[in-house]
Amino acid sequence: MAEKRNEHLIVRQPVNVTELPSHDLGEILPFPVLMGKDLVKDAEAWALYVYIKEITQEMVDAIDQVVKVEPHKHEFDEMYLMIGDPGAITFEIMLDGEYYEVTTPGAVYIPRGMPHSIRPAKATVGLTGGLIPVYLNGEYKTIPV
Repeated sequence: MAEKRNEHLIVRQPVNVTELPSHDLGEILPFPVLMGKDLVKDAEAWALYVYIKEITQEMVDAIDQVVKVEPHKHEFDEMYLMIGDPGAITFEIMLDGEYYEVTTPGAVYIPRGMPHSIRPAKATVGLTGGLIPVYLNGEYKTIPV
């Protein structure tokens, strides 16, 4: 059977990353990257996911110690898609010095050049949730602020 001409646009197996610039993610790595230039050479988007099948009390107790994100910016737009059960995870988002809380499900759009950071602030035991960052370039690169 002949190969279909658009097969190169499909990712059938994510690749794991073990570090992200400007992010101290403790022991929650690796993350599966779903899209990026390493997977689809023509991609102008980069995305990974963090998905927690069931939030445990241990996760809730450690939430302030696990994730540390330094404010940073990018040369391209970015989105964070907060997925999961309603109220599963509340994220603290800093956008250009202002702080917001967004609870699953939700999303935030970050224009290029805007200083930002995002971290989980609260979680609810027994619920399911996660985060999908989508960086609108084929590679994830940060600029410290």
